Amino acid sequence: MRDTLDEQIEAYEALLPDIKKQYGSAWVLIANRQLVATFNAFGDAAKYAHDHFGDEPVLIRHTDSRKMESAPFIHVHTEA
Repeated sequence: MRDTLDEQIEAYEALLPDIKKQYGSAWVLIANRQLVATFNAFGDAAKYAHDHFGDEPVLIRHTDSRKMESAPFIHVHTEA
């Protein structure tokens, strides 16, 4: 069963204090309601999500809410 965007956001918000404490300012990739990895650039997070999760819903968000330079949810679909 796939997690919904709301579930990914809830997980991010619950994990955010610990993520900020451990990683500081970073792009965060949440999948399956867990922190997968942190990145310095949104593009790196998006590429990792595409390469490792395909069309599974994931959340990529910055720990600093002022860095929201793109949508909080990305879905990349590639033709087989």
